[in-house]
Amino acid sequence: MRRVTVLAVLCLAIAAATTALPATASAALPSVPSSKFTVAQGCGCHAALVEQWSKSMHSKALSDPLYQAKLAEANRATDGALGKFCEDCHGPISGMAGMNGKGAKPRDAVANEAVTCDFCHQVTGVTQPLANNSWTLTADGTKRAQLKDAKSPVHQTAYSAHHEKADFCGVCHNVNHPGNGLPLEATYTEWKNSPYAKEGITCQDCHMTPGPGVTKPNPGRAAPMAPEREHIYQMTFVGANAGLGDKATAEETLKAAAKVELDTAKIVEPGAKGKVAVKVTNVGAGHYLPTGLTEVRECWLQVTVADASGKALVSERRDFHTVLKDAKGNAPVELWEATGVKEDTRIAPKASKDFDFAFDMPAAGPVTVSAAMYYRSAPEELAEKAGVDIPTTEMAKVEQAVYATEAEAAKVESGGEVDEAAKTKDTTAIGIV
Repeated sequence: MRRVTVLAVLCLAIAAATTALPATASAALPSVPSSKFTVAQGCGCHAALVEQWSKSMHSKALSDPLYQAKLAEANRATDGALGKFCEDCHGPISGMAGMNGKGAKPRDAVANEAVTCDFCHQVTGVTQPLANNSWTLTADGTKRAQLKDAKSPVHQTAYSAHHEKADFCGVCHNVNHPGNGLPLEATYTEWKNSPYAKEGITCQDCHMTPGPGVTKPNPGRAAPMAPEREHIYQMTFVGANAGLGDKATAEETLKAAAKVELDTAKIVEPGAKGKVAVKVTNVGAGHYLPTGLTEVRECWLQVTVADASGKALVSERRDFHTVLKDAKGNAPVELWEATGVKEDTRIAPKASKDFDFAFDMPAAGPVTVSAAMYYRSAPEELAEKAGVDIPTTEMAKVEQAVYATEAEAAKVESGGEVDEAAKTKDTTAIGIV
């Protein structure tokens, strides 16, 4: 079983690289040889589930080029002190087997599989506080899951109610600074304080079922010869990474997360100020929008007003993110330098943010008012360092035409030459992520 300990050496190294910070408790990995775990391809009876996992970011947690690029920056800044802290969460088996950090022995095949099947299915519970790898594990070969009557001719099985709880995910999806305890990622806590937790909707209900939102029951078999069950989990763990994860499911998830509403007058006299009100609502994410490493994620509202020739009269951006600060108040700073949060403009679950804009109406219309939400997993600079192409996903978009006169509006709406610009478009997808 796990025990809580102080990462004294790591804390001192990070403090030396930044400022003198108080140490915080973090869970220490037990010592378990990698031979106690089976590679994913060894789970042949569950080939369909293994295939789903292989496309997930869990399978790529160690090899993810964005993670590797950021890890390299962190190690350079802290003389390698931060490496093991990050690697132990991205590669728990390699951490238990002494294959993480400076001077570690090379990883073998199962250790390289990052967050792999046999790790999760030998987890037994959690310790407190729930963060920084605070799971417990019994590496006895027994495979644990939410199925109460599972039987296997290959291995021992056991029912685990823990595998149906959000706590299972929270041990890795809450990350606190190892030097001062500052929450760097708080996806679990965001969910725990949300309406979704109160409704009994867990991480697994959305991220391990087909499509965006809660898709339960999801009938199927855990293995070809297994009984048909009313509900089984998928091993997709779908999130928002359209560049390195399953692009189709990631984009579907993103498009279900946000709703954009636009309110502006249909007629604005030439020379007058046109007013635009935009509301953005987190309709589908059971955590903040965005979540995770939110000083790296890019999520923003783009509002544009363009005249009939396409010239932009207004082009404004509003970002949803966190900005970290150091002990002297400098911002933005890197993760390892952070002691606090200067700004948090993200959107809580089922919450909204309102924005107002204005434009000068030209002598002749129409003008097109557009409001759109976009998302990128990482900024272009980091993507370039990592050597990967990270797409920008349009999450939701609304457009509306504004006319200078009623006559102009009537002409267009009766089949005029700019008929398409006169139509109100709403491509917003609404759902639960």
